[in-house]
Amino acid sequence: MKVLSGKSLNALTVSGQAFKFERKITTVSCIHTPSAEDEAGRFAAAQQTALEQLHELRDTAVSKVGKQLAKIFDIHMFLTLDDDFSDAVRSIISTQHVNAEYAVSLTSYNFSKIFAAMDDDYMKARSADIHDISDRLVSILSGRKQKSAKDFATGANKIICTEDFLPSEIIQFCENNAQGFLTAFGSSDSHSAILAKSLDIPVIVGLGWDLLNDVRTGDSLTVDGREGTVILNEKSESFVS
Repeated sequence: MKVLSGKSLNALTVSGQAFKFERKITTVSCIHTPSAEDEAGRFAAAQQTALEQLHELRDTAVSKVGKQLAKIFDIHMFLTLDDDFSDAVRSIISTQHVNAEYAVSLTSYNFSKIFAAMDDDYMKARSADIHDISDRLVSILSGRKQKSAKDFATGANKIICTEDFLPSEIIQFCENNAQGFLTAFGSSDSHSAILAKSLDIPVIVGLGWDLLNDVRTGDSLTVDGREGTVILNEKSESFVS
């Protein structure tokens, strides 16, 4: 038995099986292109597709967390079309003659660094929103299928453990009746944390590397939101994903 400690966002408790969620790392290649105009057009089209997806995600969020919190995805829509973000992407495309995927990824990296360096905790946490938006745009541009609730079904009725969550992932997991959310890092001021906290299930952030190194899918966990602790027991049964 091992006890992990973090920051609890509510006083709820639950016991159940862990599901370790590991986000696939997307590698974006820098490809030089002769037509900056074509790449800028691809970026504009991807923005419109992203808006359509975010509208759908917001509608799903309304039924899960209510209209007020679902406005988080209105913010994502605003950021997707933000002039500073869009101008930065187009500038990289036109001056470096590179593909839109790379321009979006580089812009996201630059903007995330700016937010992460801010003194205000709320503004610092916005770097996760930039990452979520960038990941969506790159997925669209590269032709990857956008994940749906079915892709998160292996975490159904489990306690979800991961490095950190993106807001869109919280909604997908809650559609599959997640029993709790545990993160190694992340901020209690992030939109992901705010969404998770509203779901009336235990949420503990900042559990550190022990969560990533010691917890495996199928492990038995007892989450105590009153104390901000997670008790890790030995794997109780085999688990097939």
